[in-house]
Amino acid sequence: MSIFKFLVNHDKKNSLVNSFRRKRFELLKTRIEKHIRSDSLFKILDIGGDIGYWKNIGWQNSQCRICLLNLYAAEISGEDSKSFESVQGSALNLPYQRGDFDLVFSNSVIEHVGSLENQLQFANEVKRLSDRYIVQTPSFWFPLEPHSLIPFFQFIPHSIRAYLIMWFDINYFPKASSYQEALQVSRSTLMLTKKEFRNLFPEAEIQVERLLGIPKSYTAIKL
Repeated sequence: MSIFKFLVNHDKKNSLVNSFRRKRFELLKTRIEKHIRSDSLFKILDIGGDIGYWKNIGWQNSQCRICLLNLYAAEISGEDSKSFESVQGSALNLPYQRGDFDLVFSNSVIEHVGSLENQLQFANEVKRLSDRYIVQTPSFWFPLEPHSLIPFFQFIPHSIRAYLIMWFDINYFPKASSYQEALQVSRSTLMLTKKEFRNLFPEAEIQVERLLGIPKSYTAIKL
């Protein structure tokens, strides 16, 4: 693995990306913990999350139960089953009712739902479930596009990106066997500007994470 890929590897606890995640979460930890009571279980729905994320940021709280919702359920066993459960479901049609969770959480998922209409549906589903939520997404304006790891890849029109996806293995974007398939893969990731993100969560505080003064990510916070 190259040094560069190590720095952005989500699975390596000491990678640069996880360092940013820990720093970002540390700013929110106290605000989350003030809602946790000793006499009841605090339930978090993590849309698109995994156990590795929570371990890498160092989160530990015996009063919390975290439900990881993804398109495919994962097996959770051993000690992890005390704090986590995994369920299958869609972020656009969450199989829960208001009050089922104390907090809705999502890290770098809303940019993957395929369209502006779906992003609005995602935001509405989050707000339908709870008045407390934390939703993060990478910034459109950061030079290094985080999914391709190619500078300014987000500025390339989908019609051209599709050809690149057909010809090359581009990190997160799987190599496609046809132009239409490649176009669909390209359009499945839609980065957001701060204005677009704020329009999805107008009632939330928008926290901007910066690197060298450039917006790296946005987090909508309502706690």
